[in-house]
Amino acid sequence: MPSRSIGRSALVSGLCCFLAFARLNGQEVEEAALDAEETHVETDRDSFTRSPRVVERRRCVLEGSYSILEQDAEYDGYIFPDLLVRYGTTDWLELRLGWTYEIGKFHHLVHEGAEKVKEGIAMYGAKVALTSADGWRPASTLIGTGYTPTSGESNDTDFSLEYAAGWELPNRWEFDAGLRWFSLAEEEDRFTEWAPSVVLKTPLLSERANAHVEYFSLLSVDREEEYQQHYIGPGSHYLLTPNCEIGARVFWGLNEDSAQFICNAGMGVRF
Repeated sequence: MPSRSIGRSALVSGLCCFLAFARLNGQEVEEAALDAEETHVETDRDSFTRSPRVVERRRCVLEGSYSILEQDAEYDGYIFPDLLVRYGTTDWLELRLGWTYEIGKFHHLVHEGAEKVKEGIAMYGAKVALTSADGWRPASTLIGTGYTPTSGESNDTDFSLEYAAGWELPNRWEFDAGLRWFSLAEEEDRFTEWAPSVVLKTPLLSERANAHVEYFSLLSVDREEEYQQHYIGPGSHYLLTPNCEIGARVFWGLNEDSAQFICNAGMGVRF
């Protein structure tokens, strides 16, 4: 549809301008602020695979993003502002609270003739550190999250458990893997969903910039109309300061059940 192409072109152009502006401003920040001994903000939003680390004790991270899903329906999907507040209560535990608004269903099969769903969702849960990186032993975490509608027709609360692990490789590369399990509902249809993912991250020429390539899938179990969605795509993020990160990522669907194209852009700030 022409409106889709115009909307996607406008978003991509806006992202390019935004990232160029961020790079020019980031160069004015003193390089000493990114000393190797100093930690920097690490968000859960810069890839589908969650970070395998928790927020530092008594620190708070605020994240938000905007997503567009081009799908096989009469309408595109949108997810915004996807706000998430993460607070480190101890060295091994962070509390999580968020809210977002969905137009279309990212997790569910959306096809031509499907009803357009609009829904506000509150998210709440916790993230627990399981192991720290040591040689070939990965850093790892477990996340439990509840999803309760705040607007829309649905009154069902969904739930997810997520495991994330990350290995530090030579030359500051990193390989992360994740597995999510969802308990979901659509009217009278209750089912589960598995979402495995892997992402390979590499630093760019600047210590502030990072690029990655990622694969993930969404696989329903015991749904009336089953789906298997597979996605792959690149992304990058950039540190304006050690406490402020911006980033963008795109995915292409690999099969008929998948959305055709996903574009996401957002930022995270640590306090």
